[in-house]
Amino acid sequence: MGRVYGLLLWSILPVAVAAVLATPRATAAEPVVPVSPVTMRIGLPESMFSGLPQAVVQRASKPFQTMLEKQSGLKGEVVVGRDYADLTDQLRTGKLEVAVFHGFEYAWVKQHPELLPLVIAAPNNQIQACLVVNVNSKIKGAHELKGDCVAIPGGTKAHCQLYFDRLKASLPVGTCGLAKLKGKSIEDALDAVSDEACPAVLVDAGTLVAYQKLKPGAGEQLKILAQSETFPPAVIVYRKDAFKAGTTKNVRDGLVKCVDTVEGQLLTSLWRLKGFEDATSQYQTELDKCLKAYPAPTKK
Repeated sequence: MGRVYGLLLWSILPVAVAAVLATPRATAAEPVVPVSPVTMRIGLPESMFSGLPQAVVQRASKPFQTMLEKQSGLKGEVVVGRDYADLTDQLRTGKLEVAVFHGFEYAWVKQHPELLPLVIAAPNNQIQACLVVNVNSKIKGAHELKGDCVAIPGGTKAHCQLYFDRLKASLPVGTCGLAKLKGKSIEDALDAVSDEACPAVLVDAGTLVAYQKLKPGAGEQLKILAQSETFPPAVIVYRKDAFKAGTTKNVRDGLVKCVDTVEGQLLTSLWRLKGFEDATSQYQTELDKCLKAYPAPTKK
């Protein structure tokens, strides 16, 4: 059970990273290291950390920060943004040099010419959202899920919620309401559907695959009722004038080749990635396709 639980908590990765990277607190006798005045400010979305304390966030993001520092020669500083709009504003106004966006979020803001893709993430699985039911369920479509019947556990990926919101908007009122569960984890929700204690669960495709591999008996009791299109992967974005000549290339090349280093292997393992890749024209096509299916939110 513990092994499964650990793998299924990739959506709240910072907890696992914090455990791996935990170090003793500095004592009063230890010297204080001054912060370098030349700093690369790295923006990460708040949704990535599920409301965890700032101290945990800093520890969780350390492998990524270290990798960027090594390639850029600059001191790194992690800044947590409220959402994609906040990160965009901070990048454009010079408060950040680098930021991480979900692929669909970058599709919403890529019209700003000063925001450029540095590298894209290469995930281990396709990025898709799935609405999962018990294999014995007679329900043939989401429109038949009446009342409060869909579990959306804490830590559910942002692209899953995006897909579910669009799906629900197309359904009659009273359809696909949120179910209440005794447990709070993604594993608890999948267990409940497998045991027929809950009609359906919203889950990331990669998490479903991990669950079915590690709990094959319970996994055989699940089937996909509906699923999203494939979303474009996450992207590391930089501001056009953020670095000196040559630094951008060094950082990009370092991230692409990071799987050949111990630090890079740690980073990609903890973030469940195969590595990082250059942003090609194909990626731009994926962004345009995603933007058409999931338009940017209307500003309030």
